[in-house]
Amino acid sequence: MTTQPLPVTRREFLYYVWAASIACFTAETTGALLWFALPRAHANKFGGPFTIPPEEIPLPDSLPARYTAGRFWLVNIGTERATDPRHPQNAVTQPGLAAFFALCTHEHCDYKWVPINNRFECPCHGAKFLLDGTRVDGPAQRDLDRFQIRALDADGGLLAATKLGNDHDDSTVGQPLALPEGTAAIVIDTGKLIRGHPRSG
Repeated sequence: MTTQPLPVTRREFLYYVWAASIACFTAETTGALLWFALPRAHANKFGGPFTIPPEEIPLPDSLPARYTAGRFWLVNIGTERATDPRHPQNAVTQPGLAAFFALCTHEHCDYKWVPINNRFECPCHGAKFLLDGTRVDGPAQRDLDRFQIRALDADGGLLAATKLGNDHDDSTVGQPLALPEGTAAIVIDTGKLIRGHPRSG
């Protein structure tokens, strides 16, 4: 004698529909969050790498170059800027190339280079930074954030790169990159942000 399966009740059917709807909604929401949260490493788009040819690299101690698409300022710090007497007493900067995120470390306003004062200034709340990104005045509590720079040879091989990590443990983290001989191009990786050194007072 075979037993007939019990029919699904209306309550059970609605429960299955509800559970399936919740599962679909959760999957779609998770997918959307991952889509927006994960970095997109598209070349020459913010969040990805920007390749800069040697002829576009600023000369040492010259004016900074703004790259709007990448949201960064490219600066070449020479010995004159590295030893700027306006530096705080404990600030140490080595000569080399740096790419600063173009948003202020106070409340993420778009700061500007002000030639007459020879420094970066934020028009929102008055934070001020030297050419090497050192915070010297205003409400910002750290130096400018920066992106990693990689120096490549003519074959695309890596010659040197801005050191990543925590500058509390290693003072060379985030320091400007001295370009090695044979550098044929540099890559600014806007997907690798290095937080500015904490500074106040």
